[in-house]
Amino acid sequence: MATDLELEVSRTHPDAYEVRVVHAAAGGEPSVTLHLDVAGLLNRRAALEATVLASAVQARRAVSATEAPVREVGQQLFEALFTGPVYGTYRASSGVAQERQERLRIVLRLKTPELALLPWETLFDPDAQVYLCRQEPLVRHVPARYTPEPLKVKPPLRILAVIASPRGLPLLDIDAERNRLEEALADQIDTGRVELTWVPQASWDRVHRSLLEGEWHVLHFIGHGDYDEGADEGLIGLVDSGGGPDLVEASRLVDLLGEARPTPRLVVLNSCASAQGGTRDVFSSTGATLVRSGISAAAAMQFTVSDRAAIRFAHGFYTALAHGRRIDEAAQSGRIAILGTGRHTLEWITPVLYVRGDTAQLFTFAAESSPLSVPRTPPDTGRRDAPLRDLYVRAAAEVRVGRHGRAVELLDDLITLDPDYPAAVALRETAVHQRRLSEAYEQATDAEAAGDWTAAIGAYTEILRTDQGYKDAVARRESCQARQHIADLEAELRYHAEAGRWQAVLEVSEDIRGLDPAAGDPDGLTTRARQALQKADHERRYAEARMAEDAGDWAEAFARYGALAAEGGYRDAAQRRAVCQRIAGLRTALDEYAAARDWVKVRDTITELTSVQWGAAGEYAALADLARGEMAVNPPELIRIDFTDEVLSLSWNPSGRSIAIAGKSRWTRVYDTAGAERLKIRGGGVRSHVSAVAFSADGHRIVTGNAGRAARVWDATTGRLLLDVRHAAGLNAVAFDPGGTRIATGSSDATARIWDAAGIREDLPDLRHGGHGWAFVQAVAFSPDGTRIATGTSDRTARVWDATTGQQLLEVLHGAGVNAVAFSPDGTRITTASSDHTARVWDATTGQQLLEVPHGAGVNAVAFSPDGTRIATGSSDHTVRLWQAADL
Repeated sequence: MATDLELEVSRTHPDAYEVRVVHAAAGGEPSVTLHLDVAGLLNRRAALEATVLASAVQARRAVSATEAPVREVGQQLFEALFTGPVYGTYRASSGVAQERQERLRIVLRLKTPELALLPWETLFDPDAQVYLCRQEPLVRHVPARYTPEPLKVKPPLRILAVIASPRGLPLLDIDAERNRLEEALADQIDTGRVELTWVPQASWDRVHRSLLEGEWHVLHFIGHGDYDEGADEGLIGLVDSGGGPDLVEASRLVDLLGEARPTPRLVVLNSCASAQGGTRDVFSSTGATLVRSGISAAAAMQFTVSDRAAIRFAHGFYTALAHGRRIDEAAQSGRIAILGTGRHTLEWITPVLYVRGDTAQLFTFAAESSPLSVPRTPPDTGRRDAPLRDLYVRAAAEVRVGRHGRAVELLDDLITLDPDYPAAVALRETAVHQRRLSEAYEQATDAEAAGDWTAAIGAYTEILRTDQGYKDAVARRESCQARQHIADLEAELRYHAEAGRWQAVLEVSEDIRGLDPAAGDPDGLTTRARQALQKADHERRYAEARMAEDAGDWAEAFARYGALAAEGGYRDAAQRRAVCQRIAGLRTALDEYAAARDWVKVRDTITELTSVQWGAAGEYAALADLARGEMAVNPPELIRIDFTDEVLSLSWNPSGRSIAIAGKSRWTRVYDTAGAERLKIRGGGVRSHVSAVAFSADGHRIVTGNAGRAARVWDATTGRLLLDVRHAAGLNAVAFDPGGTRIATGSSDATARIWDAAGIREDLPDLRHGGHGWAFVQAVAFSPDGTRIATGTSDRTARVWDATTGQQLLEVLHGAGVNAVAFSPDGTRITTASSDHTARVWDATTGQQLLEVPHGAGVNAVAFSPDGTRIATGSSDHTVRLWQAADL
């Protein structure tokens, strides 16, 4: 066993740790409690990484300011790890190593994930003023059931270099990375100790194919790494089929490496975060996962590493390894090589070495047979020339068919056997050159396929600088340049779209179609532009139509709205067009009605205009007043019903669809408003005619009064008799109250009486008339709310009474006896009919006369229509007339 000091650090309690010596060169297995602020150190990890990376920049001071925090952390770790008897064992084991003239190897067995995240490579001995890993090999132990014997290797040490720079991640200069590693290993390659084979722009399939094609001792990865906290697993970035990132988990990488025969003993990860683990699994980093899964050793990076430090580490590491040094010694040589980049660099801290079990020696090398030891005697037999010639011919054939990698391998074998073989070096240079062109061409076509036109143009340009006639690189570059131009135009199109410059979007779209007639509509922006411009045009034209409408230019507004409606319609253009057409028609008709002095149609047309045209009421207020005045003087007749006898009484059905008429006949008839008879009731006798008629408020009953003193209630649909009550003299008037619970009657006995609907008088008032002489009560009517009664008498008066107390409230005069009275539906007006050949409308409160209409003879009946807009009158001239009641 090597001169080792093996320490195990584990958790004993949630916040307590123990350090135990597992093996020591000086003997003994002491243990102590570890006193360390683990959480505090983890919080400083990001700042420490920035400090280490910044140290790559030169500084002019003896101890740089950047080193101070690193030394502080290293001293904390050292004093916590090496304390009490453990410190004594360390000192004793160091003494044993000096006696053996060996280096003391420090082996750390870290049992908890948070401890594995600490930068143990910073361990600083304050007494000796040295960093341990620069003086003594430091490794992190990964447990294993067995440790394989060192692999016997006949030089060269074969390294498969995998390099990947996917699009979408920070760009790596692949050629520069490759050149730097080749330069770092040039001496070892030239002496035949190391062979370096590249897998450029490495995808899963390319790495897989390379692992199957050869025997590899080491896999060296250059690229991007990361850590997936969700999966608690490290990642490396390969290249997917489209040139983008293919993030491969460490567990999948293990399976991929297992395809090699034998599996590489060593993996070197030149990628950020490849030694970073999580808080759940102590071996979750990419490097630790590989070693736990069977790789003998892995060198990984716990921090971001500069290109210079990574190359220097590779140089020192592989040089020591090729000379047969142990893996831990090789890692220390790599750190020492990093020290050569500058006096203040701290990046020697960044590499972390994981070893499996008791692994120390990975390889044993057979006697070297480098090119320098191959006899250089000229070939003196045909038997020697034939195999060499065969190698040359096969290599030339491989070059011809484009298998340049295989050609280089054959030529390397040939030159190894005979460095002076004619044309072999030149053919190898051609093959290497063509291989690089082929790889560059593949990268260019991959970028082209992925639509990365800038990368593709750059790659084709580099190819053409070397070989202007290479394959179809010229045509492909021109195609990519055209596609780049289109892509730039599409970007410009999107820029204009984001700013809402839709006309510019259409102009750019036309430019794109000029370059590619088959071009699509990126993100539908051209369609959106047309729609936006069309919408703006519609908005402008709609606003112009509204201006014409507001200005009263109805023909212009109609035309503009019509054009918008014809194009599929915009907003309410079709409706506004119809409104303008209607307004224009109504205004034309209004002019015609006014010229013809048809005041009813003038009034109705103004009403209709007001409903559709804002402001029409004010515009036509004077004309409306004129129409109302003319109608008040000369109300229009709407219809005439020919009644065979003198009309004495009539009543509107509350529905407004029929009128009941009574006259000097024993029959009461019901007509519709077109003049057609709908019902005939015998309300009188042989010698008594029906002198009065009235509908109930619900229109279901009719009450009649006759000269024979009887008041009767009938079913308004069937004509069936429902009730019969009597006065002391003949009845001249009847009326229902609005609720249909009372009946009022007027008689030639100078009284008006109120009855309940059942015909039983119970303390209901009698309204006595004729204070200055005998007067027949010829008309009665309830107000709409039933609180008042209007009566008309032969002494030329119409009176209004309180229906509950019988108190007189109002009295108005006609030129002759009042034959009929009626309230308007709202109770604000009363209308009266008189033997003076007129019907009049009065204010029901003040008694002011509002309207007078003439007949050719005495007017015996009058009624308001249910909506209060018309009155019906019945006369001794044998006619019933309907009149327009103006807005009084």
